[in-house]
Amino acid sequence: MLGLIGWTFQEHWRALAALLGAACALWVALRLKRRRLARSLEEVDAMSGHEFERFLAKILRRHGFQTQLVGERGADYGADLVIRKGDKRIAVQAKNYGRARVGNEAVQQAIAGASYYGCESALVITNSGFTKAARTQAEGGAFEVTLWDRKALAALLRGKTPLY
Repeated sequence: MLGLIGWTFQEHWRALAALLGAACALWVALRLKRRRLARSLEEVDAMSGHEFERFLAKILRRHGFQTQLVGERGADYGADLVIRKGDKRIAVQAKNYGRARVGNEAVQQAIAGASYYGCESALVITNSGFTKAARTQAEGGAFEVTLWDRKALAALLRGKTPLY
């Protein structure tokens, strides 16, 4: 019996080695896919709201921020993420709106979130743009609010951190 098993292995070792190699390659490809961030704005546009929040947490981590998702369990009090760089805490409101522009209610939410989470400033990030009212409120208020639009998001994807 042992001779028959040895003969079979000797006869088919190349096929077994190829099968084992293919299984390893598939495992590596699946691991990399789970870790991979979106490479294009079109991929970002296809994300759900929660996927967009998790994507932002990952990409901001890669840009040197410490991140905490705060909006996944229901009430987020106006912030989806709280990020930190150095001593500065920033409340982030994420808006994945496709092509619709983000209004001043997102700025109001970000300010409320920053207040609730004890942050010094707020950041609204979208895959689209902002209305004039949103820009006016962000620029004119007593609270520091930064707006990152589609161009800023594209810069993040290219490995550049928009000015904060």
